[in-house]
Amino acid sequence: MNTQLKRTSGWIVALTAALMVSGCGRGSNKNVKIDGVDGPRVNFVDNKFTMALTLTQVQFDVGTRIPIPKLPNSYVEVGPDFATNGLLISIGIDARDLVAMAGGQAALLDPTTLPGGRPLPGVAAGELPGLAVQVPKWNDIVFYLGTALFGVFVPVNLPWKDYMGTFRFYDGAGDRIGNLSIVGQDSNGRNSGVLLLINLAGKVGKLAGLQ
Repeated sequence: MNTQLKRTSGWIVALTAALMVSGCGRGSNKNVKIDGVDGPRVNFVDNKFTMALTLTQVQFDVGTRIPIPKLPNSYVEVGPDFATNGLLISIGIDARDLVAMAGGQAALLDPTTLPGGRPLPGVAAGELPGLAVQVPKWNDIVFYLGTALFGVFVPVNLPWKDYMGTFRFYDGAGDRIGNLSIVGQDSNGRNSGVLLLINLAGKVGKLAGLQ
């Protein structure tokens, strides 16, 4: 088997695996399921967009809350998850910070791609204004903040190489609010993870007071 055929075969295996984890939820307002990942789960409470995600196969002993640079009212919180003994990641993005970014402050941030340099899926330019939050004893979480959408990339150790699949993402009420991308390893075997991009022109924007 030549190199090109091996690469194609590997991509087909990765694609098949990703579709298997997605289950039969396509068209039924159900989110893709990823082995080793519980969530993301999103909500809008007390003028904050919240996202929670548990990495069930990652051990983390100490909890900490980290402020997000340029977003004075927002935070990232990481710590052990009691239910699974994995790593719980909680993110709170304040509506005031979303309004400020949508109003022009996002332009002050450097254009940012996926970690490692690959273009952002579903974004025509392949990049958005972004910033990274360093999590002690773990990897950086990257935030993307544009005038029409915002998002977060959470590093997750995924087995697939050169694979990227994008799926519709729904909130707890079954309303589509954005896209969830499964990002496999790059050519160096690194930078895999989960990317959630939220549309500010839709439900979240209304809740945040942007419309």
